[in-house]
Amino acid sequence: MTTITTYDITTADGTRFSPHAWRTTMALAHKGLSHDCHKIGFTDIPGICDGARKIVPTVQFGDDVLSESWAIALHLEETVPEGPSLFGGEKGKAHALFLNNWAAFSLHPLVIRIILLDIYNRLQDKDREYFRTSREKRFNMSLEDFAAGGEAAKGQLKSVLTPMTKTLETQQWLGGRVPSYADYIVFGAFQWVRTTSTFDLASYGGEPVQAWLDATLDLYDGLGRNEPAAS
Repeated sequence: MTTITTYDITTADGTRFSPHAWRTTMALAHKGLSHDCHKIGFTDIPGICDGARKIVPTVQFGDDVLSESWAIALHLEETVPEGPSLFGGEKGKAHALFLNNWAAFSLHPLVIRIILLDIYNRLQDKDREYFRTSREKRFNMSLEDFAAGGEAAKGQLKSVLTPMTKTLETQQWLGGRVPSYADYIVFGAFQWVRTTSTFDLASYGGEPVQAWLDATLDLYDGLGRNEPAAS
């Protein structure tokens, strides 16, 4: 069997928090694949694998190295037929792609304004300067000025989460009767918040979202729940 190694960013206390890496962690568990997880900092990324990596998740499948969670999910679906499908066919893949884009362009931009300083304060010391410099360049303002928009972001969260809430009022999973990669995409955002901040994201989606989050945290012998929540 091919050895699988993942590389995952952690806080100073070793907690894995990357939303995209959590998608991959859940996808591997869904496929029944064990892997070795190497915990790293942002500043360690240039030294992993072939030295050409810039993001996590980065996964090494034997001699093959992949980065970017969507590409990894497609690779798993295509190369590991002996396990539950991540998508349940082409229509499911199209459904998951929509949620991938919804998370990237609707949910994550609000969440990052709310938890940015929590993330920064929990980082390894060696990563803080890099994180501040890179994010201030990306946002074209200081971390503090960017995070000042957190209250406004909270005001938009309920409406952004409403489609998720309404969906989960009539089905247990975003994937339908069983969890799918669509669930793991969105779970990544909730786990991002849960592991770095005390902000209660699920409360903005109401009981259906909270029930879904609890059920997802319990999947695969409590894989998500075993990662400590921020306190």
